Amino acid sequence: MEKDIAFNRRFDNTLLKPESTWEEIVNFVDETVSYNFRNVVVPWYAIPSLVIEKVKGTEVGINVGPGGFPFGMVPTEMKMREIQYYISLGEAVTDFDILINVSAVKSCNWDYLRREFVVLSEPVKKENRICKFIIETSRLTEEEILKVCELLVDVPTIDFVKTGTGFGPRATSYRDVELINSVVSGKKEIKVSGGVRTLEQVEKFMELGATVFGSSASVSILKEYRKKYGT
Repeated sequence: MEKDIAFNRRFDNTLLKPESTWEEIVNFVDETVSYNFRNVVVPWYAIPSLVIEKVKGTEVGINVGPGGFPFGMVPTEMKMREIQYYISLGEAVTDFDILINVSAVKSCNWDYLRREFVVLSEPVKKENRICKFIIETSRLTEEEILKVCELLVDVPTIDFVKTGTGFGPRATSYRDVELINSVVSGKKEIKVSGGVRTLEQVEKFMELGATVFGSSASVSILKEYRKKYGT
């Protein structure tokens, strides 16, 4: 991603509260389009009947989270079925944030993870979509974060390492991003998600190597940015 990209285009604007109502989803998609954020992320069931039509003719993409969101424990073959379904919806679905299997990490089942990274990322890139893997740093040790990133960096069909779902036991930390960047710098991009709520956080994460952010506070962060820099 270009370093001088417009600030609003760094945000995958996110509304994934399970209790979100249809009215809230509609309003959120409209808001995302009005601010021309990079992507919109809303409960997946709204994509076919609502979101695709609303983003048509705009620069806003649709971001999905296939793979048993938010825990990633389903078999690889089930994750693949989700991916194939979202691909079938057309080019409006631009980004695939795929859930890592944390249980496999904790079990040191590296062969399982290597296969899953390759098998799931290849069809996404074949369709020229963006492929991210959510590693859920809040559930991993520092050693596990480094090991997973070492596996991911060797897969050419993966574009991003993403820190979390936002449903983990803690927010993404600066240390998490330092660790990821120590392995993937210059090879993969980093998306930070999970507790990103202020401009100060975003600017610090960018200093540490992050380029894209998933946040439910994208509008307030953008307003902070415009107030601070007068743009």
